[in-house]
Amino acid sequence: MKRFFRFVFRLLLFAALFAALILLGVLFTEMQTLSTQVAALSTRVHVLVQANTVSVAPGRDAQTGGSQGVAPSRTPTRTPRPTNTPTSTRTSTPTRTPTATATPSDPYFIVNSAWVNVRTGPGNNYPIINAVPQGDRYDIIARNRSSSLNTTWIEFCCVDGQQVWIYAGLVDLSVDWSTIPISGNIPPPPTFTPTPTPTQNRGNGGGGNDGMKGLPPIREGPEYRCSPYESELYRYSQSVEPRIVNQQRGLIYGPYTGTYFSSIRETDIEHIVARSEAHDSGLCAADSNTRRAFANDLNNLTLASPRVNRHEKVDKDLAQWLPALNRCWYVAQVVKVKDKYNLTMDQAEAAVARRVIASCDSFEMIYTDRGSAPQQQQAQPAPQQPAQDSDGTDCNSNPLGCYDDNNNGRITCAEAERHGIAPVPRGHPAYQYMRDGDGDGVVCE
Repeated sequence: MKRFFRFVFRLLLFAALFAALILLGVLFTEMQTLSTQVAALSTRVHVLVQANTVSVAPGRDAQTGGSQGVAPSRTPTRTPRPTNTPTSTRTSTPTRTPTATATPSDPYFIVNSAWVNVRTGPGNNYPIINAVPQGDRYDIIARNRSSSLNTTWIEFCCVDGQQVWIYAGLVDLSVDWSTIPISGNIPPPPTFTPTPTPTQNRGNGGGGNDGMKGLPPIREGPEYRCSPYESELYRYSQSVEPRIVNQQRGLIYGPYTGTYFSSIRETDIEHIVARSEAHDSGLCAADSNTRRAFANDLNNLTLASPRVNRHEKVDKDLAQWLPALNRCWYVAQVVKVKDKYNLTMDQAEAAVARRVIASCDSFEMIYTDRGSAPQQQQAQPAPQQPAQDSDGTDCNSNPLGCYDDNNNGRITCAEAERHGIAPVPRGHPAYQYMRDGDGDGVVCE
């Protein structure tokens, strides 16, 4: 048996050596072919250089007056040629160079910031068409009428097949901004910009404004998504949670349901006017700073259980959802926030707001009694796990023994739902054995 393996080993070794020799032979042949081609190319280049030298030499001599190597008898016949040089030679070409290749006739810019928005017009109140990456170069068409670079927008071609505008402060210009021609075809701002309706300024006989009881007037207008909505456009910091608690008398309280929570880990940060709703009501045309300010504005933030925030309210407006408690406070906050950011309400939403406000005596947040039955019911962010499984396993100390049905050391959402513990918040014994993909402190929501 050992002889057989030795034979096979030697056979494989000889085969490898033979293959290596063949490969070396092929490489040697290719190198010879390449060397021959290089030599031939070098010869051709040498011949072309010599030919070019021969053809140029007579011209250079003619410019010196033909006195070297030229018969004296021919000198008189060639002397007129220098007199014709100013009109027949190409010396006039350089005089045209400044007008033919002048930089102002072909201005361009290079994007100097990562992913800059481009819009349909010169300003943040125009819809976003797309975004262009850092390093891209575009030809300039025109600019807006401005008094400084800080207020200059550049029109260029093209993004998504159309001429668009970009803020000059985010690009490197090949020319001085003031030399760029002013556009004579600037489109008007979009018509969806919120404007007061005629009824908003109408008194109600008692000095009020449209029966709003001291609240700002409602701006009616259709919802219009002028640019794609992405939650990343409205980032907010988790560090605002303690500030929300402070403005709620230091209580971890959910005003929609009258719930008191034992920890902020049991709650979600809730935007009273949902971010996507605000986007469709006018913030789609706002700049990034305004959007970020809206997302972190304490006037628009409260706390709610994940069930309410993610499965009941979500991104609904007043016409689609109202809380069980604190409706007057909630509607008043919506009106105030929308007024602050110049946002509209559609007709159905405005009708609900006016109806609720008309029934309210106060817009203050109401805090329920901690011992009331609704609070105790709502304080449960998830169904409570049993202390023991049916086989007597202690689920608090051994959650895998209770919920890990396939004994793989992990607990899946299917297993959590099967045992009635989903959604599973942080702090639940099963949470540590589950994957919280979005890191929000709740699994299987």
